[in-house]
Amino acid sequence: MKVVVITIIILIIFFAGSIWLSEYISQSTQKLVEQIEQLDEAIEEENWNEAQNNLNELSKEWEKTKKGWLIFLEHYEIDSIDIVLAKVGRYAALEERETALGELAHLKTLVEHVKEKSRLHITNIL
Repeated sequence: MKVVVITIIILIIFFAGSIWLSEYISQSTQKLVEQIEQLDEAIEEENWNEAQNNLNELSKEWEKTKKGWLIFLEHYEIDSIDIVLAKVGRYAALEERETALGELAHLKTLVEHVKEKSRLHITNIL
């Protein structure tokens, strides 16, 4: 009987932790996606001063988010986001609209992929 109770407690802790982690990643990716969309809009309009301000805010938010994600997520995904964010920054500094927008779309896809991958699905459990 003790074994059954301990097993149930462990399962409850596991699922509660999984739900918390999924919600944390969902909220943090939502913040990043909102900032990416603001940056996208500024670059689309070729408002480079606003784009630089948005990029700085996005970089700050990413640094905060990255610290939490490093504990739970695979590092290659985080490294990919770092690389693409650096490319976006450089293209925005050079005012290369089309290239910056392309890399920004790539960045948004990477962030959304992390959210989708970490959601609590039966396929992710099996």
